[in-house]
Amino acid sequence: MIANGKVGRRAGETGKRKPKTDFVAVLKSLPSKIRTIHVVVALGLFSVLLGYVSVAPPTDLPNWPLYMVNSKVWQSFEHWGQHVKPYHIRIMTTALQHIESRALFILTYLEVPDVLHEAGKPLSCEELKTVVDKRSGYEPINLPFFCRVLHAAAHFDILSEAGEGKYYLTPLSEYLVSSHPRSLKNFVNLFSGDEALVISTALSRSIFSGSSGFKETYRMELLEHMKLDPQFQQIYGAGMADGSRLHAPALIADYPPFRSCKHICDMGGGVGSFLYSVLEYYSFDIKGTNLDLPDVIADARPFLNQREGGKKIKLVTGNFTEKLSKFDCDCYILKDILQNWSDEDAALILTNLHESMSLGNRLLVIETVMHTGSYSEEKFKTLMDLTMMAFHPSHSRLRTQEEIYFLLEQTGFADAQTYSTRAGYSIIETFPSVQ
Repeated sequence: MIANGKVGRRAGETGKRKPKTDFVAVLKSLPSKIRTIHVVVALGLFSVLLGYVSVAPPTDLPNWPLYMVNSKVWQSFEHWGQHVKPYHIRIMTTALQHIESRALFILTYLEVPDVLHEAGKPLSCEELKTVVDKRSGYEPINLPFFCRVLHAAAHFDILSEAGEGKYYLTPLSEYLVSSHPRSLKNFVNLFSGDEALVISTALSRSIFSGSSGFKETYRMELLEHMKLDPQFQQIYGAGMADGSRLHAPALIADYPPFRSCKHICDMGGGVGSFLYSVLEYYSFDIKGTNLDLPDVIADARPFLNQREGGKKIKLVTGNFTEKLSKFDCDCYILKDILQNWSDEDAALILTNLHESMSLGNRLLVIETVMHTGSYSEEKFKTLMDLTMMAFHPSHSRLRTQEEIYFLLEQTGFADAQTYSTRAGYSIIETFPSVQ
């Protein structure tokens, strides 16, 4: 109790203070294995806390300082976690990961996340089957098999299992809902679908032939096949658009000079998803031109026309492996382009672009650059690099920053500067030096 500003003691108290607990000493006294587990758990909880604190809704874009700290903590946590997990479990889990990918695809293909989202409440396996059968219009799905996939999805964190055998969406599976502003439904359909499984399986032959998994499967490369298969072209375009839309907020936020552009030309911009995101962010005060092959531009028109302001984007057919016309753009974008071409072809693309640009124009090479991120980022990059082996010609690969700088110098570009982003991409800004 407090009396006359001094701390008094109640009757019966001895006056001795309880000794403070020295947590460091306690931790050191624990056996090394127990101590390791405590540290790993503490790091994990701290990282999860940082993850929640650092994310700024509704963009899911973490602020830079906490993003960097969280990245380092997760990197340490993952390394420690790998040592804790038994080696044989790690090998067996990796060997079976394609099954997890198939479960993800099945639920996405059957639109289970959409059904749960529209229901607004947990549904049982039987209830989900009834709705899915009605929506699909195909032969009824097998109930026991379907229930087993749902149960597995709950353990993969794709769904969550409530009481009485009912399922509901998790924060992860919300990204599989069609109406989600950053939905990855089309991305999953592209890279976990039946075609992707066959193509990736063909890598076991590619390792001997040196050809892509795609060519081993279809006897032609991706671009040639898409000309003959409009349906696959739509699947591919929609999947890539999902990725562009997801990464756009971080790329825009982490490259403030976008605001100084007056007219942006996206060279090989697909259906225009990324360019649209940039122009929309700046309220269409910046003009935009999207260039791609004729069949791609044909898909771009309906994609942009159904979006507010999309008609303001000028669509141009062209091929950057050939001589390009002059544009009145001051900013040019090559996003996910150079990585799909050999050094010789990449140099040709840059040379053609250099000849169409004017002094003072700016080129932004937006690529996934190797050896620039944390452990988890680099692991994802290696997966994308192997995916390129599967889908794209054998010369396709992710490059290092030094390799990209060298290509730029060889083709007349100078003053290259790299901007890191929270999307895992790098934005390399450069300018034509000689005309």
